[in-house]
Amino acid sequence: MQGDTHRYFGNKYGDLQAYWSAVEDYTRAIVLDPSYAEPYYSRGVLYWREIGNYHRAVQDLTRVIALDPARVEAYFNRGLAYKLHMQPDKAIADLEHYLAIGRDRYWLAAAGRQLAELRSEPGREQ
Repeated sequence: MQGDTHRYFGNKYGDLQAYWSAVEDYTRAIVLDPSYAEPYYSRGVLYWREIGNYHRAVQDLTRVIALDPARVEAYFNRGLAYKLHMQPDKAIADLEHYLAIGRDRYWLAAAGRQLAELRSEPGREQ
C-alpha cells in the first residue's frame, strides 16, 4: 500500500518535471525566434492545463493572438485559462469569439458548454 502511494507521487512529480522540461524547450525556441507563435501556444497550453499557472498561460496565448490572429485555438485556450484564473468576463469574451470563428465541431461544442457553465454561475446576469 505504501509503495503504491510513493509510486503515485513519483509518477506525478516525474510528469511535472517533464512538463517543466517542455516549458524550457519552448522557451529556448522563443528565444531563437520570438515571432514564432507555435512555441508560445504549446507553452501556454501547458501552463494552464498541466502546471496551473493561469497568468503565464494568458500571457503566452495573448502573444499567440498578437502574432497569428487566425490561430483560433488560442482564443479557446485563453478563455479556459481566464475561467480558471477567475476572470469570467474575459473567459466569456474569448469563448464567444471562438464560437464566432472556430470551425472544429468538437471544440465548438466544448466552447459552448464552457460558455453555458460560465453564464449559469450564481450572480451572473443572463
